[in-house]
Amino acid sequence: MKTFLSLNYGSSSLKYALFEEDRAILRGSFQRTQGESLEELLDRLSLSLQTKPDLVAHRVVHGMEHQSPMLVDEKSLTLLEELARINPLHNALALVGIRKSLTLFPHSKHYALFDTDFHGSIPPYARVYGVDYQLYQEGIKRYGFHGLSYSYLLRRAKDTLKKDRPNLIIMHLGQGCSICAIKEGLSVDTSMGFSPLEGLMMVSRPGDLDPGVILELLERGYSKEKLKEYLYKSSGIKAIAGVSNFEELLQKDSPQAKLALEAFIYRLFKYVGSYWFVLEGKVDALVFSGGIGENSPMVRQRLCSMLYFLGIQIDPQANQEGKEVISSSHSSTRVLLIKTDEELEMVLRLREHIL
Repeated sequence: MKTFLSLNYGSSSLKYALFEEDRAILRGSFQRTQGESLEELLDRLSLSLQTKPDLVAHRVVHGMEHQSPMLVDEKSLTLLEELARINPLHNALALVGIRKSLTLFPHSKHYALFDTDFHGSIPPYARVYGVDYQLYQEGIKRYGFHGLSYSYLLRRAKDTLKKDRPNLIIMHLGQGCSICAIKEGLSVDTSMGFSPLEGLMMVSRPGDLDPGVILELLERGYSKEKLKEYLYKSSGIKAIAGVSNFEELLQKDSPQAKLALEAFIYRLFKYVGSYWFVLEGKVDALVFSGGIGENSPMVRQRLCSMLYFLGIQIDPQANQEGKEVISSSHSSTRVLLIKTDEELEMVLRLREHIL
């Protein structure tokens, strides 16, 4: 019986799960205290494991158009170093975690699994930016993220809907937020692009932003490093309302907090509407997931009430109780609430493609 260790690296945390085949026997997360490194978190995890894994799965956010699972060896480590330059917030952490894990679990096979992999089905016309075609050929294009989450949510939605190739609009709403249009079981568009900065307004990232704003900030003296720090860690809801998380936003009673909440929901409403047209109005279900999507009945209710003209209705009690199906019997489209599981999805992908 094979054992799998899934490692999911966050900016301030490490989520992990140990599986025997696809059965979780240990789950948890470590929050980094001030001054504590990711390597120290992995040391703590290694000491707590009574069973050393046969395979270790590492979540890597940006894989460009490389396919995964990718065996970690000297050649792929060089590639991962280059990818860390493109996405410094997430990939750099994953690279640190991978290198440390290779020393902690030297007899295990290590694999990188890319979030971008899921979106390989997005057509070129939805990927291209209005820049030189040479840049497009060099990789300056839209990739999309949260792919491991979307892959798992698609599995679950197929089971719930009893349909192998559904049309879905899936919302992964957490610290980072994105939305994905699934047509006949394949990703055809998603809100994040070349980086995880594009799309929906997020807790600390701006989402869609006029490039002219970037030029103006540069004119005002922002350095490259300061701009990177601002866009990844100090923009979005945090910048408008002065809060550090969504729960704090909901508790704060100020004009800025109300504005940030309205802007967050409005941006989400616009993307759902645009993807409704992408799917030509043939939507089997809307799916909520992620920390905000799973834990905020208010956000679900507010968005669905704005979509009433499309025939969407939710059951207030089912929504409040967090049932898997929260749409009413009168709704033209199913509305689902599914808790995502990126750690399990990594194991399922390894079992499908490696074993």
